[in-house]
Amino acid sequence: MKSSIRPTRLTPTLIINSKVIKNDLENLGIVANKSLTVAFPPVPEEYLPSFIRGVIDGDGWVQRTGYVMNITTGSLLFAIGLYSVFEEWRLRTEITRTTSQTGNSIYRVWVKGKKDLPKLADIIYNTTYDNYITYKKENMTRHKTEEEL
Repeated sequence: MKSSIRPTRLTPTLIINSKVIKNDLENLGIVANKSLTVAFPPVPEEYLPSFIRGVIDGDGWVQRTGYVMNITTGSLLFAIGLYSVFEEWRLRTEITRTTSQTGNSIYRVWVKGKKDLPKLADIIYNTTYDNYITYKKENMTRHKTEEEL
């Protein structure tokens, strides 16, 4: 009878047994479970819209009807940083917290409202750079009036 071993993980894992290498990596900011503790980075103002667009493309969800958008993160520090940016941009925003199946906190930073999503889109898509997830932009701009187009 043949048996086969199936991987329990689909994501490759690197195991480092050297304390020296581990310490060197930690000094460079690479730590275990970084996604749970990463702070919102200091992004220069001129690049902030592009950075937020990338975060939305990577970890964001935009409701098809165009009334709601959220970004999911495991880091409260990152969530607070996003929240601050959205507040500064005068968007209707909030942070909610749930718990994952493994017991970790999951934070969602929300922007809500049929006027606020097009306003966010104006900020983050106001560039000549056109490499983004198209349907997210379309959903965010769904409620723009004819005068605004």
